[in-house]
Amino acid sequence: MPSSSPLQVLLFDMDGVLVDVSTSYRQAIIETVEHFTGRQISPKDVQRYKNYGGFNDDWKLTHSIITDTAMEVPLSRVIEEFQRRYRGNDWDGLISDESPLIDMATLDTLQDEGLLLGVVTGRPQEEADWTIEHMGWSSYFPIVLGKEKQGDRTKPDPFPLNHTLTMLAAVGRDVDASEAAYVGDSVDDMKAARAANMWALGVVPPYLNANEHASVLDDAGAHTVLDTPNDLPAVLRRFDEQVASARNA
Repeated sequence: MPSSSPLQVLLFDMDGVLVDVSTSYRQAIIETVEHFTGRQISPKDVQRYKNYGGFNDDWKLTHSIITDTAMEVPLSRVIEEFQRRYRGNDWDGLISDESPLIDMATLDTLQDEGLLLGVVTGRPQEEADWTIEHMGWSSYFPIVLGKEKQGDRTKPDPFPLNHTLTMLAAVGRDVDASEAAYVGDSVDDMKAARAANMWALGVVPPYLNANEHASVLDDAGAHTVLDTPNDLPAVLRRFDEQVASARNA
């Protein structure tokens, strides 16, 4: 059914928005850095790099932390060691311990309200698809854009978000960027949404300081910041009312 909302499409980042990665991706970064450098880093160290922007790719973030210690390690070796921990053998690595941050009831509500839901993530496509299947979300997200289709133009470049709208147009869903929103948890997410002329909706993951990270997202251009993705239905209803009021003014 067509949506009665000013928004037609709601796109999600995966890590820190749909999925808790505090014991998976974040842990793989910490362990991989220690493997090569012998140094222990903290979750706060990881977040500091994330807040710099330009580190949507956790492999490159890990490599950067390692090289900042004056070590020269090929990126390919960093990726290999990272994936050994994160993906493991036959999906038995840290990825298997991830838990959802969004309730099925929330996804049901958003879908029932006529919104087309999609995922735009820096994860490799196979890992994104596996996670969605593992979480039981296949019926909610008909569009999943992973790392491979983004090439070198990853967030904060708006290309992944723009490309998703192009994909929709190709199947008969011609949506203007102003009718789409992107839900993310990082500086790069907010900058990409703004650059794509979409609504930038920030979410603070439960493993970060709420006030500090909300301020970071605000500074990066978030139109609004949510405590949890489960607040989306209420936030979007208020958004609809504001747009309707502005149109009638």
